[in-house]
Amino acid sequence: MTRKHKEFMQENNRGAGNRRITVVAALAIFFVFCTSLFSSCAGQSTASSVAAPLQADGELSVHFLDVGQADCTLLVSAGEAMLVDAGNRDDSDLITGYLDELGIERLKYIVFTHPHEDHIGSGQAVIERFAVEKVFMLDEYDDGIEGQLKLAIDQKGIPAEAPMPKDTAQLGECSVEFLGPVRDYDDTNDDSICLRVRHGENSFLFTGDAGSGAERDMIEAGLGLEADVLQAGHHGSSASNSYYFLRSANPAYVVVSCGKDNMYGHPHEEALSRFNDLGAEVFRTDVQGTVIAVSDGMEIAFNVEGKKADRPYTEEPEEAAYIGNLNSKKYHLPTCGGLPKEENRVYFTSVDAAEKAGYEPCGNCNPH
Repeated sequence: MTRKHKEFMQENNRGAGNRRITVVAALAIFFVFCTSLFSSCAGQSTASSVAAPLQADGELSVHFLDVGQADCTLLVSAGEAMLVDAGNRDDSDLITGYLDELGIERLKYIVFTHPHEDHIGSGQAVIERFAVEKVFMLDEYDDGIEGQLKLAIDQKGIPAEAPMPKDTAQLGECSVEFLGPVRDYDDTNDDSICLRVRHGENSFLFTGDAGSGAERDMIEAGLGLEADVLQAGHHGSSASNSYYFLRSANPAYVVVSCGKDNMYGHPHEEALSRFNDLGAEVFRTDVQGTVIAVSDGMEIAFNVEGKKADRPYTEEPEEAAYIGNLNSKKYHLPTCGGLPKEENRVYFTSVDAAEKAGYEPCGNCNPH
């Protein structure tokens, strides 16, 4: 892929206003949504089927569809709908049926974060079934299933755009800001389109399968990453959802889109530990099915109850003073030259916490 990015190193000055977010019991959501389950075939994922009304006036509904080991998220605001990714190829009936049951006939946008089958697999079926005003995608859809998707987009005459960091779009009452990728990467996962959707005081962050290196680049670029709800990067992989990225985003809620008993072991325990360290409540499609978040611009409610952290969520999380190595069971100062790769790190706020977890001090940096 060859693509130049704009200069955008200016600082994002979003205010750090107080969040007022409430998680309510599932029954509260049922005043807005009537939820049932699609019948499931053997080995096939199911998504919650949601009847009208789609959302009340002034609300944003975000549907993290249960498409197994894949991503597909529907956002609806003021009668306008956007899809972020489109699951696996075998999810086409599930996704199109979900949209049909909501009464959706038109998608203002589809964002294909990157050309892997578990993110674009049913994209062609969606494009052929629904009117689509615009597609956001990068330039590397060359052959195979991604080439077929690009051909379908071209044949339909749908405008396709590769968004640049800090580009914006409008969805109903929401603003959409694109955050990444900030440069070209060799790894297709790191080339994922990243975006933040803001609705009133609430915000939702999506990073596709971007890894820790791409996450760090967004931080260093001064992009606004703070979000109330994070869709866990790369289905909850430890190679994404890095400590410093999570501290920058500081989500109160994390939604993990992954398949039950998937072969990758997603979500990884290291990532779940980092979410817990934030005090974030975690929702999982492999455990709870389709997760629906509803924002009224001030508060966010969910259709299911997530797993609460064992520590409180705070606006300004305590920074870790020590970094442990999951393999050697040594803990280090952040300045140590022998720090492990991000996916092998665990973070501690004190020597006592590190040693209680069974870690010993590094002999080089002597973190006492």
